[in-house]
Amino acid sequence: MAAFDIIYALLTYSAGAFSVLMNASPVLTIRRVQQAGTVGASTITFYGAQMYNAVTWASYGTYTTSYPLLVSNILGNAVATYCSLTWLTVGRRETKAGRTLESTTYSRSVVTYVFFFLLSVAHLLFSIVFILAGRPDVAKTMTGYEGSVASLVMLSAPLAMFKHIVQTKNAEVLAPVMVTFAFFNTLFWTIAGLMTGDPFIIYPNGLCWLACVGQIVLLFKYGRHPVQSEEIREAIAPVPFD
Repeated sequence: MAAFDIIYALLTYSAGAFSVLMNASPVLTIRRVQQAGTVGASTITFYGAQMYNAVTWASYGTYTTSYPLLVSNILGNAVATYCSLTWLTVGRRETKAGRTLESTTYSRSVVTYVFFFLLSVAHLLFSIVFILAGRPDVAKTMTGYEGSVASLVMLSAPLAMFKHIVQTKNAEVLAPVMVTFAFFNTLFWTIAGLMTGDPFIIYPNGLCWLACVGQIVLLFKYGRHPVQSEEIREAIAPVPFD
């Protein structure tokens, strides 16, 4: 095996390992949200984008026979679904208790989740149509573009809280574990993409790496200071939808 192949294999499998850790790490964040009983200043955008991102990249992993990409994103889809529904459950209980969510509303969050869910379904349907029509190349290209956009939305979503972080001097809404794994995941995929000249790997991962750098800077500058919330005492069913 040539040195190029060995290095490329090490990069892709290392990136795949970090992808698994990155896709699984939101469970830690959502568990803290669940225990605190408040979504704080966070929004559901990251989790919805993670779901759509996982669906598209799992498809791309199938087209390119990349098992690390496929496995990590199947896991990512399951985690994103769990986190989205848990976030909606907590957000619904807060709203029913008369609280105002800091950065969004429960209704808007439901619409956001449904939007990403429908995008995921539409992607799968169009992929099936193109494959049945004997155009797998079109399905692969479409998936590459979708995955690029989904990755950018997912990993840049926390930066939408930039104004809130600066005003409160608190980066509590950021997830340091996820950002750390995402940093190495996107870095390794960018290098692997440069080795093969795959633009669908190079550009989205390169931009996402920059988004991770931005979040790391905010974490080091402001730190994370947990905000205590008042316990909800009302008997409100812990379900994500009315």
